[in-house]
Amino acid sequence: MTSRERRLGNLYGEDREPIYSILSYTWGRYEIPEGPHIEIKGIDWKIPSIKEDHFTVEDLSSLLKQICSKHEYVWIDIACIDQRREEVKMEEIGRQATIFKTARQAYVWLNKYEPKTIQHHIQTLLSCSHELVEAKGDASVKIAEIVDSLSRILQDPWFSSLWTLQESILQRHAILLNRSGHPITTSGPWTGTNPNTQLLDLSGACVMARQILGQAMLAARAEGGDQVPPQIGILQRLHRTIDESGIDFGFGPNPNIQYSAARFRQTTRPEDRIYAIMQIYGFKLGNSALPKSKMKNFSLAELELQFLKALNGTSVVLGQAFQHLKVPEPGQTWCITNSIRVPERFHRMILREQFQSAACTITIRQKNEAYFDGMACTLRELLDLWQSRCQEKISAMEKATEAPIDLEERSAFFPNRWDLMRWKQGMIVDYNEKYDFAAMSFEWPPDTAVIDDIGDPIVECRIPEMTQAADKQQALGKALIDRYGDEEIRVFYLGRSQYIESMDLALVLVRGQTEHKHSTKGKPCVWRRVAICFWHVRVGVPSEGLAKAMKPLKGMFG
Repeated sequence: MTSRERRLGNLYGEDREPIYSILSYTWGRYEIPEGPHIEIKGIDWKIPSIKEDHFTVEDLSSLLKQICSKHEYVWIDIACIDQRREEVKMEEIGRQATIFKTARQAYVWLNKYEPKTIQHHIQTLLSCSHELVEAKGDASVKIAEIVDSLSRILQDPWFSSLWTLQESILQRHAILLNRSGHPITTSGPWTGTNPNTQLLDLSGACVMARQILGQAMLAARAEGGDQVPPQIGILQRLHRTIDESGIDFGFGPNPNIQYSAARFRQTTRPEDRIYAIMQIYGFKLGNSALPKSKMKNFSLAELELQFLKALNGTSVVLGQAFQHLKVPEPGQTWCITNSIRVPERFHRMILREQFQSAACTITIRQKNEAYFDGMACTLRELLDLWQSRCQEKISAMEKATEAPIDLEERSAFFPNRWDLMRWKQGMIVDYNEKYDFAAMSFEWPPDTAVIDDIGDPIVECRIPEMTQAADKQQALGKALIDRYGDEEIRVFYLGRSQYIESMDLALVLVRGQTEHKHSTKGKPCVWRRVAICFWHVRVGVPSEGLAKAMKPLKGMFG
């Protein structure tokens, strides 16, 4: 129970770069001015006192001893960061990614429930999720059990802290510990030889549940016709619970998923809304990027502006890959905020330059003053491209309606199975008070629950389904043109994301209804973002069909 300070050469006492464990837990909201606190040798600052109904000194001492039985060293913030000195805290906050990622083992302490209670809820969540995937048992019962168990698990304070949301991304393989400090064990096909439950197991269950939910909602709507089936409510509730938790990251690399969930997490200081999430992007902002002699008090607004500049400066594509859930402030339609969601189509995008190909620039001066410069086409030209893609795929499927039944022959007949993912294209419309933005959003080909016994979509069912969806896609796109006018709406090409999936992305911009509607000397034309669209492409292939249609476009975001 001795804290050793890092010395030159990464020395801790006589040990150079020792193997260590790390603990993720929450305590800031439960600190009290006076009270018992854990005794740590080797430091000259007072360890915070914590409300005993959150955890006791004995609880924490026992936990640390158990962790140290595997590795002699453990990193824990209250004993490794001088809590009195802001400059020291800022320096260490800027190193959180390195500190967590280089730990040999991470632990997450869930201390709300008795050990048997939390073990039961996690076992139920993992079991029901896997049974749903394997179509075992009554699906409606399994979904109800998932909703109940997940809701209870997420009541642990660990899932309400913004700092722990960041830590969950930095160490996805963290082992879950119960109130007594012992690993939470479960049994099932996900355990392998290790019964200890990892954070990634919890995340994986949520990812599987989300996939099953999508299929279940499609089936429920198909059965309900014009009526809203009663089971839709519980499905939507589970979907919302998963979204708000931010833990359905699986192996998905897109940090915007956690940013969109950040509004449901808590911090003790306003500026921690940025400090507590920036390291999953690899950013050092505010005081964490400054030498001690130049540190100052940054406001939340200043930190947010730094974050936005860093994000769009690193990747314009990822910086715009979201959907607004409320009307942005004037001049901020370009701006990622706390009221956004990340559509599942963008979950696999990654913030690394080698996986992004930007085709434009966004220059940010203030949150309400940002400029763009790049290439654009009309929405009608994009719809024409999409229509030709739809016709090409549907024609190919029409020729395949006589697929052989023999599995070996069938595999040869469908060399790429029915990988419709590579043909995905769609538009995700931002929130708008004047029309149903959710109904205006569309994707083609639509997801389907109509599959055969080996998991292939039934071609005969898919053709009319896809034809109707293609017609609907065209109609919804033209509805936007009718609303704003051909000359007032443009598709501004952002670039390409090339990690796992390769797709082009573009913003749908509408000329602003302002005094700067048209460019005048010294005053750029104002355009506001109303949607983001995407279409999958083959790796290394230019955006076919649109290159000749693209023309220069620059202006200011409304």
